[in-house]
Amino acid sequence: MKQIRMMALMGMTLMMGMVMTACLGSDDDDNKTTQDVIALYENGLLQDASGVVLEPTNPAYLPAANGIYSMTMEFDPTSVSGNKLTVTIKETPYNLTNNRVIRDDEAVGNINLYAVEYNNGYTYLRPELFNEDYIMVPFIFWMNDVSIDDYTTELAKHHFALFYPNDLTNAEGILNLTIIDMVEDPSVDRYKYSYEYQAFNLKEVISKFKAVNDKLNTIRIWGRVNKNSCDPQEGTTTTEYVDVAYNPLR
Repeated sequence: MKQIRMMALMGMTLMMGMVMTACLGSDDDDNKTTQDVIALYENGLLQDASGVVLEPTNPAYLPAANGIYSMTMEFDPTSVSGNKLTVTIKETPYNLTNNRVIRDDEAVGNINLYAVEYNNGYTYLRPELFNEDYIMVPFIFWMNDVSIDDYTTELAKHHFALFYPNDLTNAEGILNLTIIDMVEDPSVDRYKYSYEYQAFNLKEVISKFKAVNDKLNTIRIWGRVNKNSCDPQEGTTTTEYVDVAYNPLR
């Protein structure tokens, strides 16, 4: 039976403004531990989706590259000062950033996606803005039936990407983007599905869009999908989209 696999890190329930309220546990000294999605900027600024600035006690754990990361952190709830919070990074941050943002009118993967959004009543997967530059996209993809230990090997065969059109003109203020999956072994019949969140920096794309349009109201994510087969030639394959309102909190 097909299923969404709640894999390790991606078990994060989107996040957006989760800030430091959802505690996974607490120690005797009342410090709290949480997993959150964080932006690391070029100037070293560490910030969550609601704009809280995080000041790590162990900055050596910070990655060298800027981007969007999932981080497990410990903090003292009484250490909040304005919009700043002192934290201790507990594990190596996991990089969610995908730099495959490509300009192309012919963006076609060699395998179907399962869906562009998913909702079964208790798991809801859909693209969301992280801030004015980054968007989080769930790739709901077809995969082999592998054990958790072999999941990383299977995932490495998938190359997710996001494309934008050569002509960005749109009078309705809709930025059309396409997500695809390119697998290294497309002849393999995959009959399970899973998901991985990826973060894309749209700053350059949005700047180009605003240069030729008066407004940006919606980011529309397109994908070639089929809930019956990973084969692009299968007859029920179709193209679907999901809209994300462009109204970043900051």
